[in-house]
Parts: sequence; C-alpha cells; structure tokens
Amino acid sequence: MAESDRPEVFVHLLPALIPPDALRGGVAVVVDVLRATTVMVHALEAGCVAILPCGEIDQAQAAVDALPAGSALLAGERQGLPIDGFDLGNSPGDFTPDVCRGKTLVMTTTNGTRAILASRGAERVAVAAPANADAAAEWARSSGLDVHVVCAGTDGRVSLEDTLLAGELADKLSRSSGYVYGNDEAVIAAGLYRDSAATARDEGASWADLLARGRGGRRVRQIGLARDVEEVARWNWSRVVPVLRGNPPRLVKAD
Repeated sequence: MAESDRPEVFVHLLPALIPPDALRGGVAVVVDVLRATTVMVHALEAGCVAILPCGEIDQAQAAVDALPAGSALLAGERQGLPIDGFDLGNSPGDFTPDVCRGKTLVMTTTNGTRAILASRGAERVAVAAPANADAAAEWARSSGLDVHVVCAGTDGRVSLEDTLLAGELADKLSRSSGYVYGNDEAVIAAGLYRDSAATARDEGASWADLLARGRGGRRVRQIGLARDVEEVARWNWSRVVPVLRGNPPRLVKAD
C-alpha cells in the first residue's frame, strides 16, 4: 500500500488550532488528562448511563432541570475548583459506583467539555485518558478513517499531559496499525511521549511525577488535589471508551 493510501493520524494541540473543516470525514479522540476525560471514563465504569457535556454552567444547570428529578448528577469545575451548588467537582476518585450507578452525569469543565463540543465536525467522537489509552487507540483504528487527537489544553494554552497522551495514541497507531503521521504536531507529540517514557525508565520517575511537571499538574497539586494526579496516572485499567451520540450530545459506552 502506498503511503498516500494509508490513513493518517493528526494531533491538534488545542481546539483553536484545528484548521477549518479538518475533522470532516475522520474520527476525533478528545483528551483532557487532568481531568475531564479521566472523570468520564471513571463515571461510565462506575455505572453512569450517560454523560452530557456542557460548555457553560447555566447550560449544565438547565440540562439537569430538564431531566427527571433524582436521575442526574451535576459535576464540573472552573479553574480546577468545584462549582458552588454542584454535586461533584472534577476529581476522578469521587465518581464511585455508589454515587454514579444509574445516573446521568451532566458535566461542564473549563477545557474538556468545550473541546468535546468543538470536535463535533468529525464523523465520530470519543474521549481518551490514560485509563483507557489502549482501548481508545483500538476504537480509533477500527474506524479505518483518519484520526484526529484533539487536546483540550489548559486555559487556551498547550498542556504537557494532553500532548503526552496524544503522542501515545499517535505512536500506537503509527507503529501497529499502518497509520502515518498527518501533521508535524503528531510527530512532535509522539516523540515527546517516547522521550518521556525513556525518562521515566531511566530516572525511575513515576508517570504521576512526569504529569506534575506541567502547568496543569502543578496547579492541581497546588489546590490540594495531588491525589487526582496519582489517580490520573493509572494507565490502561479500563476498556470503556466513551463515544458521543445524539442531539443534544451525550457520551455513552462504545458498543
């Protein structure tokens, strides 16, 4: 097969850096490692039936009001901190089976939910986190389409942790699935991932330590949520891939 006939994997380091119409005809995999997409994997694993991503606080509150009483959880953050009046913040460990079972999660975050909504130009949309990295890569590969890994970033700036995971996904697809890199960002992210894996091995550093070197990881620790970084840094314990369905959009487990 000629290289021009092979599917491509692209990395977009921020939603704002996606070229117009670039997602059309491909699949998007959205990553917000710290912490929205990690929470989404936890929530569906713990028994939530669906997740409604909302861009704004008032939209999330309206979505809850439209659901049957007692059927929803309202969760999210602004600038890393829980939102007043919400049931939960954005800490993955809080999304337990006792809390989540049978509930619809309505969620709004500073970066992650907005990145998901910005990716709806793709044929299909899923989310990935370290927790489901292998499963997300397999889901993307099974499409046979070009893959666009969309990084949520932090406050409009490129983030280390999202770029690392995007690089892992790009590396997996290029090494084992016949994908070729579609843009320079994919090459850069994959190289960062490989170098970071070597650093962790050579220095005896944990992935949590590596994630905490970035601005997002430092901020999560500074606001007293260091346990979230540890939770996020558990790789490949889940086979759940949240995928976007319907209108209004909701995330459910991939079939």
